[in-house]
Amino acid sequence: MLKGVLGCLLLVMTSAAHADTVASVRYFESDGEIEVSTTGAATAQTPFAIASVGKTMTAVAVLRLVATGQLSLDDLAAHRVSPEIAAGLGGLSGVTLRHLLTMTSGLPDYLTDDYLDDALDDPNDIQNPQTALTYAYGEEALFLPAKGFDYSNTNYVLLGIILETATGQSYADLMQSLVLGPAGMTRSFVFGSRRLPADFPSGHEDGDHIRKYYEAEGFGDGGVISTAPDLALFYKALLVDRSLLPANLMREFGTDPLGADYGMGIEMEDEIWGHSGGDLGFASDVRMDILSGDLTILLVADADADTDWTYDRLLD
Repeated sequence: MLKGVLGCLLLVMTSAAHADTVASVRYFESDGEIEVSTTGAATAQTPFAIASVGKTMTAVAVLRLVATGQLSLDDLAAHRVSPEIAAGLGGLSGVTLRHLLTMTSGLPDYLTDDYLDDALDDPNDIQNPQTALTYAYGEEALFLPAKGFDYSNTNYVLLGIILETATGQSYADLMQSLVLGPAGMTRSFVFGSRRLPADFPSGHEDGDHIRKYYEAEGFGDGGVISTAPDLALFYKALLVDRSLLPANLMREFGTDPLGADYGMGIEMEDEIWGHSGGDLGFASDVRMDILSGDLTILLVADADADTDWTYDRLLD
């Protein structure tokens, strides 16, 4: 099992010879020893956009409010968002927070090519959760709630909004107080809530360098910027120390209702749990063997990066 804290563990690092190489970090931790390799200008502490890897954090934030009674897994989503959003998404009839968390709502995905094109052109006007959801308005549901599984980012944008309406706080502040702070993640934040750090790399997408997109608002489906050591702290707090959620909600978190290898914001293939991520200019993947505690993290400033390394390294 994992033990100790980063400062007490063995760190082995290598880096690429050429600074113009795409920035990336590979992190492997096993039995108290850490290996980190980097490329480009990256170091072990370089912050990357982690995209959908952040869905796990959104799920934890929701479950922490469930633990305090501010939310319930059986709350109807339509009662937790504005009438305009509910109407735009077909009324959200029968959709509960549980369905949103487990991707069993049947809601269509807002994250279309049209949305991405518009967000790139003018992120300050387009990139907010309410506007983002309009790209799914009027689309038919894929199935009735709990009658199927479909990975739709719409679910987690709604959860971010629901967190805000339940508390009156911003998603960025809630992530800090409910997840990042409790896990000890000092270099992580929701993009748009502060200036990008100087060492945040430009993402690579179809030959373009992507940065402005991450100066606008991030939301519940993948709005976190983080580092490999911070992600390691989060996974250890959640799955090893189990300090973020009470036992009953850990069981809910890890329940796969339809056999789709997906719980609540977590991908589960037997004993290997984690999440992949991909957004404009960035790719990421985190995997933990929940029996041994071995952990792999891959962060790359390139949307087309191959992320198979995380699984391959765990299975070596």
